[in-house]
Amino acid sequence: MDNANDRAAFLAAYDVSRETLARLDRVIAALGDWRLRSNLIGPKEWPQIWTRHVGDSFQLLEYIPETARVVDLGSGAGFPGLIIAAARPGGHVTMIESVGKKCAFLRAAIEAAGLSASVHQGRVEQAPEIKADIVTARAFAPLPELLDYAAPWLCNGATGLFPKGERWNEELTSARQRWNFAYQAIPSRSGGSGVILNVREAARRHGQA
Repeated sequence: MDNANDRAAFLAAYDVSRETLARLDRVIAALGDWRLRSNLIGPKEWPQIWTRHVGDSFQLLEYIPETARVVDLGSGAGFPGLIIAAARPGGHVTMIESVGKKCAFLRAAIEAAGLSASVHQGRVEQAPEIKADIVTARAFAPLPELLDYAAPWLCNGATGLFPKGERWNEELTSARQRWNFAYQAIPSRSGGSGVILNVREAARRHGQA
């Protein structure tokens, strides 16, 4: 299906440089090829790949410095990891994903677009030590569990950037029973009542393992 109108709508909503757009085009072209042979993204999602998935990821960039080291948990089809890497060539994105076929796609997209990024295949909780300024995750886990997964980075000074849907407040309430942290809930530009949770200064509450 032709994504031209969806791509144009995305470009009307975001300020995208020519160089970044060229890399994004190569990422989405790779996804368009791989989705036909792997279950990376559903057919109903493809017509809105730019406005929904690329845009939902692109809005994080306002909070990611040009040279930031980013860890993306459960990268799946590459949102937001590949999108961040396409727009932040001066930094580096490490994508952690356990499914082999998804890792193969991520590596192919990185090569196709010439991204400053790498892929670690394995479970997040078994990941090696990776230095990061920012930790991201999209549709990976509810916030209480997500903070557990992200703890190796959050507890060492990294900032968490987590897109969340309309039930984000319930997740936040549950998470604060186990964690102390500062946060900002930034309204999502993707529509609806979702937010980006900007999480900082995270530490487990006393008595929490």
